[in-house]
Amino acid sequence: MEYLQILLQTVIAFATILVITMILGKQQIAEMTYFEYVNGITFGSIAGTLATDLDHSMGYHWVGLVAFGVLTFTMSYLAMKSRKARKWLEGEPLVVISGGKVMEDNMRKTRFTMGEIMQLLRKKEVFDLSQVQFGILENDGSLSVLMKPDYQPTTPKNIFQPSNVPQLPIELVIDGQIIQDGLQKLGQSEQWLLEQIQKQKSVHSIEEVFYARMETDGKLKVDLRDDGKKKH
Repeated sequence: MEYLQILLQTVIAFATILVITMILGKQQIAEMTYFEYVNGITFGSIAGTLATDLDHSMGYHWVGLVAFGVLTFTMSYLAMKSRKARKWLEGEPLVVISGGKVMEDNMRKTRFTMGEIMQLLRKKEVFDLSQVQFGILENDGSLSVLMKPDYQPTTPKNIFQPSNVPQLPIELVIDGQIIQDGLQKLGQSEQWLLEQIQKQKSVHSIEEVFYARMETDGKLKVDLRDDGKKKH
């Protein structure tokens, strides 16, 4: 009888966590930020207890599992709608290498050691730190690397172009919210940004913009909300 009860609880635990994962979406699988990492451990722990605990009511564990799923969905929704919430829950990418030099202050924020950064570089087949223009530590712990022009692969596009020092794109709008840090880097105002966007798109406010950033070549890239349904 106990074996049948465990089998039943295991099926219920499996079905419940499968449904919750499908509701939460692929982001929970694609990115293993600190938030997703903690969620994965907790989901597994609650589901394991639900599947094998015969001393307590199965309903208690099931309610706990569903409640945790609801809380996770709520936090993910807040992170999607609010940049401040997303920054608090998931953190944000940090530049740890710039111009071939280590950014010590950002390194201390990440709690990464120099040995760990070098290991991530070697996984990118980079063995000389001085050849790196930018190294960005992503939220999931991976390292994105942009090499200096002299060490970038030669392509038909860049073979006849001068080797300019690459710069990082600057994000200016995300989901209708102005990124003030980006504007400060450019030394521009919100009114200037709106005017630049209006030169490309027919908008009345920044809230109509889903994403905008200044590219390394000085061109502004703008993507409107539901712009696939609009005619330009």
